[in-house]
Amino acid sequence: MSKALETVQKFQMSMGSGTSEWENLVDNNITFKGPVDEVKGKEAFIQLNKSFFPMVRGYEHLHSFGNDQFASLEGTFKVATPKGNEIELLMAEVYTIEDGKIKSIRVYYDAEEFRKEFGS
Repeated sequence: MSKALETVQKFQMSMGSGTSEWENLVDNNITFKGPVDEVKGKEAFIQLNKSFFPMVRGYEHLHSFGNDQFASLEGTFKVATPKGNEIELLMAEVYTIEDGKIKSIRVYYDAEEFRKEFGS
């Protein structure tokens, strides 16, 4: 397994188990960009995740690959919505890792269903 993929796996395992260890794997100057949100800095990223992850009802890992600096994953998130529905988001995620810390994350998914459910 690549070093970047190892870091991302630790990050995801911590998030999935509800521990805060994932926060230690994030660089202070992290950038996150997705179809709905974009944040810069560790505190903004932590707050974004603390609001998103309580809605996650499941995750299915499909594919992953990486090297020492980059990791890419594809998976399906099941997300509860304010309307009481559950949607599935097929996501591709690209991580940049430096010195064992996540420097950037780019997330790709079709946000139309998300926007319908969340009004974003």
